[in-house]
Amino acid sequence: MNGSNQVNRRSFIATTAGVAGTLAAGGRSAPAHAEQPPSQPPVPAVPGGFDQQKPFADNWPLPLANVTDVKEGLAKDAPELADEAVRERHRIYCYLLMKLIARFWNGNKRGPIGIYPQRALQVETGQPTQGPRRYRGDMIANPGPQRVNWDRYLGHNIACLAVDGNGEIIDFDFNHNDLFRSSAEHAESRMVRRLFSLTDIVDGWKTGRVQGKPRAASLVDVTLYTTLESCAQCSGVMSLAGVRRIVYMQNDFTAYMIGNLMYKLANRGRAVDAEGNPLLDWKGKPVGELPGAPIPIPGSEIRLAEFEGLNKANLAFVSDMSAAKAAGRLDGAFFIPANGSPPDFVPSITSFLCTDAAYGIFSGGGAKLDTLQLGYPDWNFPDRPDSNSIPSNRACLDKAREFFTYADNEGYRGSPHKL
Repeated sequence: MNGSNQVNRRSFIATTAGVAGTLAAGGRSAPAHAEQPPSQPPVPAVPGGFDQQKPFADNWPLPLANVTDVKEGLAKDAPELADEAVRERHRIYCYLLMKLIARFWNGNKRGPIGIYPQRALQVETGQPTQGPRRYRGDMIANPGPQRVNWDRYLGHNIACLAVDGNGEIIDFDFNHNDLFRSSAEHAESRMVRRLFSLTDIVDGWKTGRVQGKPRAASLVDVTLYTTLESCAQCSGVMSLAGVRRIVYMQNDFTAYMIGNLMYKLANRGRAVDAEGNPLLDWKGKPVGELPGAPIPIPGSEIRLAEFEGLNKANLAFVSDMSAAKAAGRLDGAFFIPANGSPPDFVPSITSFLCTDAAYGIFSGGGAKLDTLQLGYPDWNFPDRPDSNSIPSNRACLDKAREFFTYADNEGYRGSPHKL
C-alpha cells in the first residue's frame, strides 16, 4: 500500500469512535472530536438565598452587556420618554443645570497659578504669554457687592439639580470634595442629604410643605439631573433614599455603569408616596411597582445633543493626554506647575471638566435656556387628575429662568438656600 492510500490511524480511530458512540445512543453522526467547537463552561448556580431575589437570579446567567442594557427597563418604568413633550421638559432642566455649571465654572483644579495648556481661553486678562499665568476662578460676568466672585476652587465642575414630580425646582448643589478634604462630597450625595434637611424649610422655592405634604420628605417622585453619570457611592445613596429617576448628561467611562447594574439587579417594591397612597404615572394610572434603584436615563434618551458632544470631547481628551505624555509634549499636558514639579498628564474625567472644550459645551447648552423655543408649551401631564396644579412646559421654562437669576445672586457655588 503506497503512502497516498495510507490511513491516518489517529483520525480514523477518533472518527470511528465518535460515530459509534453516537449511533449507539440512537443519535445522528457527529463530526470528529477535533472539529467540535470548544464546550462552554456551565453557568454556576445562583448562590442559595440570592436565588430567591428574582431580578438578581434572572440576570445571573446573562453576559455583562445584557445586564447593563436598560432599554427594556426604560420602556417599562419610564414609558413617558417616548413622548417628545416629556423629553422637552427634561431638556429644560438640563439646560438650567448646564447654565449653572457655566455660571459657577472654576477649572483651577491644581490652583490658579501655573500653565493649563487645555484652558487657554480661561486665562485672566493682562496675563503674560510666557511663564506662570493666573486663571479665572468662578465665571461671573458682573461681580459686585451682591454677587461675589469666588477665586477659590471648591470642587469639580460637576453639579446636580433636584426637581419634584410636578416639575417644581427644589435645589441644586456641586461637588465639593476639595473644600471638605473628602472624596465623598459628590453632588448627588450632597443633594440627597440636603433634600431630607429641607423638609421643614419654607422659602421662595416652596421646599417645605405644599398642600399639606412635605415634598422633600419623600424622594419617590423626585428626578435628579446630574452632569455626570453617578458613581457607586451616589448610586447607593440615591437607592437608599428612594430617588425615582436620574437623568445624566455625560457618561463616566470609569464608573462601570454601576447605576445600570443596580437598577437591573435591585428588587422591586410597591409604588406609594410618603402617606402610603398609590403613586400615579404621567397618565394618572397607578405605577404599581418601582425598582429599588433610580431609573438611569442618559441624555441620549431625551435627545440632549450635548450628551454626545461631552462624551466625544472626553474621549478625545483621554487620547490627547496619552499621546502627549508618550511624546513628551508639554503643550499637550493638562497642567504644568510653576514650581518645576512634573507636569500632569492624567486623563481623568475631573481634569477634562476643567478644559475649554468642556466649558464651551456647557456654556453653549446653558445659553439654550435663554433662547429655547418650546414645541409643547402648554403640555402638563394630560389625563392626570391633578393636571391643573402641574406647571406647563412654558411655566417650567419660566421657573427655570427665574431660578437661575435667584441662584446667580444668592447661590454662589453651592446651594442657594440659607439655613
